[in-house]
Amino acid sequence: MAIKLTKKQKSILDFIEKFSFENSFPPTLKEIAHRFKITIGTVQDHIAALQKKGALERIKDIARGFKVVPQNEDSNTGKIDPTKYEMIPLYGSVAAGEPIFADDNIQGYVTHTRGRSSHKIHFALKVKGQSMIDSGIYDGDIVIVRKQDSADDGDIVIAMLDDEVTVKTLKNSKINAYLEASNSKYKSIINKPFAIIGKVIELRRNFNSTAAA
Repeated sequence: MAIKLTKKQKSILDFIEKFSFENSFPPTLKEIAHRFKITIGTVQDHIAALQKKGALERIKDIARGFKVVPQNEDSNTGKIDPTKYEMIPLYGSVAAGEPIFADDNIQGYVTHTRGRSSHKIHFALKVKGQSMIDSGIYDGDIVIVRKQDSADDGDIVIAMLDDEVTVKTLKNSKINAYLEASNSKYKSIINKPFAIIGKVIELRRNFNSTAAA
């Protein structure tokens, strides 16, 4: 059964979905208020109603923590087809000893176009630091990652090293595998154990937020 929404609720929901698809991240309450020329308090009321009706999920205390719940009803003009994309979690920094994929570490959601590999599990991570600038990856960028525990020589990977997550290029030498930075100011990580948790498959830039991870 389709969820019954008011005209304003549907407009706001469609805006959140379209904005998320076009910008790779959801809008803030302020951006929604500006779009519809209403107060943030009124936006919060509509958001609460959408949550109560099961049309929208929201992570508390996260500015862009919105996730539209796909419905089975026919799409209207301008509405994004949920079968063509997915909303994947955006993770932030990870404290030593804490699991990267903990729900408390989700900072929002990022859109990812479904493809032949859509059965794979993906996540997004914000990059911190300048160690990969020669590969075009800068502090504050978002990388889309496919979860996997192995990779090929030359792949840019997300690795767990001493309870910290790092973005590096995997190098498989005849002696052992190691992690290489793409910045001459940073040394390669050669003699330390690490575990690969994913391969970077896409880069996003223009997320105005504090960098992490």
